[in-house]
Amino acid sequence: MRMFWIVYTGSTPERVATALHALGAPGWTRMDHAHGAGTHGRVEGTRAWPGEESVYMAVVPADRAAAVSAGLAAEQQRLAPGERLHFAVAPIEHFQ
Repeated sequence: MRMFWIVYTGSTPERVATALHALGAPGWTRMDHAHGAGTHGRVEGTRAWPGEESVYMAVVPADRAAAVSAGLAAEQQRLAPGERLHFAVAPIEHFQ
């Protein structure tokens, strides 16, 4: 199993759920109104650092992980200017 941690900044966070479903992820959890900082600056929901992020977590069977990674990378290429999608993948020892 693999854990996907996906951070999306933009006006259509549903696109991540749609992509995960199309790529065969069996399920996900979405947390809205996240704030943080990274290579593209801060996202704090304030006038100084506007915006919010949606964070998705999905546990995917190991044999589907490469396809999900490739699909998310393709989704990154379709983003409008100002939108961001980042993801990380980690092994899962136990999921029940």
